Amino acid sequence: MAELHATGARPRRSAITGVDALTPTERRVADLVARGLSNREAAQGLFVTVRTVEFHLGAVFRKLGIASRTEISQALKAADH
Repeated sequence: MAELHATGARPRRSAITGVDALTPTERRVADLVARGLSNREAAQGLFVTVRTVEFHLGAVFRKLGIASRTEISQALKAADH
């Protein structure tokens, strides 16, 4: 895997669910929302559109197996311990 990254390749992630399955952008969006930012505030902080944040949040919900933004903080904390 390290050799692929060294060549600039972007291989698929080994995890398909859970925090390890999140892309770096999905993780940034999840972290901002977990801190209490609205979609609009997260979008402004990342210099993207609100729709982009919504798209990434959808992926976060699927990968973390959660149904609402209020569950994001708990799911991230559980994975970090």
